[in-house]
Amino acid sequence: MSKKVNNSNDSDSSIFQVNLGGVLKILSESLYSKKEVFLRELIQNAVDAIKARNQIEKVKPQILIEFYNQGESKALVFSDNGVGLTIEEVEEFLSKIGASSKSTLLNQTNDFIGQFGIGLLSCFMVSNEIVVVSQSAKADYSIRWTGNINGTYKSEQLDALTQVGTKCVLQLRNDIEFDEELLVTLVEDYGKYVGIPIEVEIDGVLKYEYNEQFPWINGVNHEILEFGKQCFKEEFQYYFDLETSDGKNKGIAYILSHPLHQSALKANRVYLKRMFITDKSNNILPDWAFFVNAVINSENLSPTASREDIYENNTLEEVREELGFCIKKYLKNLSQKSPKVLEHIISIHHIALKSLALTDDDFLKFIYKWFKFTTSQGEMNLEEIKLKTKQILYITSIDEFRQVVPIANANNTLVVNAAYIYEADLLESIADFDNKTTYARINAEYFGNILNDLNLIDYQANEYRLEMLQKHLKPYKCNLEVKRFLPESIPALFYISNQTVYDREVEEIKKSSDDLWNFISDAVHEIDESLFSKLFLNFNNPVIEKLFKNTNTKNDQLIIETLYINSLMIGHYPLSSVELETMNKNLILMIDNLNNTL
Repeated sequence: MSKKVNNSNDSDSSIFQVNLGGVLKILSESLYSKKEVFLRELIQNAVDAIKARNQIEKVKPQILIEFYNQGESKALVFSDNGVGLTIEEVEEFLSKIGASSKSTLLNQTNDFIGQFGIGLLSCFMVSNEIVVVSQSAKADYSIRWTGNINGTYKSEQLDALTQVGTKCVLQLRNDIEFDEELLVTLVEDYGKYVGIPIEVEIDGVLKYEYNEQFPWINGVNHEILEFGKQCFKEEFQYYFDLETSDGKNKGIAYILSHPLHQSALKANRVYLKRMFITDKSNNILPDWAFFVNAVINSENLSPTASREDIYENNTLEEVREELGFCIKKYLKNLSQKSPKVLEHIISIHHIALKSLALTDDDFLKFIYKWFKFTTSQGEMNLEEIKLKTKQILYITSIDEFRQVVPIANANNTLVVNAAYIYEADLLESIADFDNKTTYARINAEYFGNILNDLNLIDYQANEYRLEMLQKHLKPYKCNLEVKRFLPESIPALFYISNQTVYDREVEEIKKSSDDLWNFISDAVHEIDESLFSKLFLNFNNPVIEKLFKNTNTKNDQLIIETLYINSLMIGHYPLSSVELETMNKNLILMIDNLNNTL
């Protein structure tokens, strides 16, 4: 709906007519994720009101929460001895949506937590009526303001009260599930550390009092660990302090005692000016710090509109960077003071720390010596590897690594398995500044090329047999080479490039696809016919030696195809439909030959 108004600039201009009840419903039910946050908003308002009064006069702060439970009738009375409100302030800040009693004061001080006028609307999630009675420190009268969920309100000026402060009365709706246990839980969450005493009365009897310091201020070891257990519902062994250089962000970081995937939801607990904001913050720490759970109190970060998370801005970016520096500093200090602890942390969170090292050259230069790698001679760090070899050879395929381990060990060559996440990139980055050591990425073909060739006499004597055997592998696009290498127990070493593996997969898909898909695949992918796999035969192996000396060529195809397929399977390469058919055919031939000899 709209309404035309006279305007000297535009006689046709209109103003919006707003359904206030609908707006209140949207704000109170859509801005916040859960109804219980109304209690946080009331605590925030009380704390800010007391801070505002202290700017005028010093006072002993007091917050009282009264809960009355008379069966179906439940009520909350929330009182504070803060600055109070005048009739003008009530009309301006309680009766206008979007206005706040702290808006002007916020230009002078950044000490307040919330926005009174907006936050008070959250009470409509649990009550159809909000009654506010307030005595301002600046007025000689009190006021009574009654707001309703339908958008109406009434303001009354009353005689002065004996005590300055504000009282908020809520008659809880019947559909709201609320009891003493929930109230205590909420006050412990939101009010335990606000720095102002909070008393809770149940049906007129004082039962609970809250006024605690954060454990990291004066806490001892077991108290801080217990605090972490309560916050994150798990046990911790190690923790350290977090603090930005300006002292406005302080807290504790707990090292997780188990590995966590980088994609796992982060669950850091954040307080803003001592008021609990969220236990699911995913932006207070750097992305790489997923091995840490933190509890942080901030004096300079900004909350989102619902005050259920931290607003992403330049200040948060700076805080996040400084907190990340604290984590790196802690790890560096451990290397000097508690190296065994650092080793233990790295053994659990090596993936996270490797991820961090790849984004921070300075951290990489510190941490790389502590990383351990799987090698052909066992698990070692780089310093231990360097004692055994001046050239660090690494393979990025786990299957190729498994193939070459026995050959590498037999030839006294150390090879690093860099097939795991980040490790190949790490070794490449380390090579950029480690000028005393040579780093080389290799594959199975590397060993095929450096293994001993046959001497001229042996090669000439077996050249014809090699050509005959090669013919049987031509349909499989595999080249044969003969070498001598240890251990003698390995008959062959297989190598295939990544491109060839991809070409094989495309060919298999085309065989089981229709003409349209074949046309599309031919258009977007051209198979390189020059790329052949390699099968290095070990002339030291008795099977291979006998194969070459055998003058009966009847079973040549069966034997060389079996060696080829066996090498594929050892390398964990998928067999094509043709290779599966060949394997089955050869097994049948072997069975038939065996039956014929019986």
